Amino acid sequence: MFAKQIVGLLLCLGCYLLVSGGIVKDSQDEQPNSDSTLELVTLLFRHGPRTPVNTYPKDPYLNETYEPYGWGQLTNGGKLELYKIGKQLRKRYRQFLPAYYRPDTVHAQSTESSRTMASLQMVLAGMFPPENTPMEWNKKLNWQPIPIVTEPEKTDLRLRQKVPCPRYYEAVWEVMHTPEVVALHEANAQLMKELHELTGFNVTYSHHVTDIYISLQTQLAYGLEVPEWAKDYFPEKMRPLATKSYTYDAYTDEMKKLKGGYFLADLYKQLQAKIAGELKPADRKFFIYCAHDWTVANVLSALDVWGTQMPRFSALIAFELHKRKDTGEYFVEIYFQNDPSKEPKLLQVPGCDKQCPVAKLVELSKNVLPDAPYEQMCVAKGTSDGTIITYH
Repeated sequence: MFAKQIVGLLLCLGCYLLVSGGIVKDSQDEQPNSDSTLELVTLLFRHGPRTPVNTYPKDPYLNETYEPYGWGQLTNGGKLELYKIGKQLRKRYRQFLPAYYRPDTVHAQSTESSRTMASLQMVLAGMFPPENTPMEWNKKLNWQPIPIVTEPEKTDLRLRQKVPCPRYYEAVWEVMHTPEVVALHEANAQLMKELHELTGFNVTYSHHVTDIYISLQTQLAYGLEVPEWAKDYFPEKMRPLATKSYTYDAYTDEMKKLKGGYFLADLYKQLQAKIAGELKPADRKFFIYCAHDWTVANVLSALDVWGTQMPRFSALIAFELHKRKDTGEYFVEIYFQNDPSKEPKLLQVPGCDKQCPVAKLVELSKNVLPDAPYEQMCVAKGTSDGTIITYH
């Protein structure tokens, strides 16, 4: 137990050092003679490092209780990482943020999950310290309560994206049986066979490799060593196949529409309302959302900028709405930070410049924006054997 605590402390220290980089440049200071003004920011990020949600039959830590957190909970290292990210965001947007927290300025929302709610609290704590502001209420505690909104999982189409959808399950099954995906699985048949024998877990699709990969990843985040067998497989041998499930989950326009499309539709409404002077409250500057790995991947896939990669804990997207000073034209810059130790990358949506006009961005997304009631789009077509293929 003592050794585990030492490992945990080292991980916390590692997180502290890791996130000392990251989003640090001020969005207004990157171009001292900027010809535009920042008007609105929407942040979407994955929760921080956590303990496992599930595991596999032959896991040597099968009876681990993950004290003091429990299963599926944010770790202390994760809290520290997210708090530092909040401070980095405060620095990046210091010219845009109010001097102190004001309720109308920020809308903060997470999925109906303890780890996302806790993660959002940590980021907000880093962004809005009350010390030496009118919001300071305790001289010994540089923290303040900031309201967080959640939506029940059964209706959360934008963030949680787990509302049952028979047609979507069929679509994933169809993708798994396309020639290119079948060929990929056949090429990795030996690896999947070995993983099945070593874990006791049914490894038929890339999603099953992702499941095992995440279990090992979260055990490391807690401070455990990976099992002896895994040292020959994790992460290098498993990663190429584990990343594929994120691509396959939003492989077609139909799938993108059912997943990332709802977040984009809401984002575009907010951008258009801001441009029209109709956003309420009028002082709103930030929408901050905390969700999951698949949320981040699905939203970027809907924009055709995901590629093939493994989403890290705390992965963050920033949508920045700017207004040109000379023409009054509005454009969006999209940043993605998959590693807190690195600067965020400015993405370019296919068919548009990196500074993409809002109208153009909406036009490019027309095929992935919901155009019918969810229930209607989710009606099954009877094209699969009924198997639900997922990694979570």
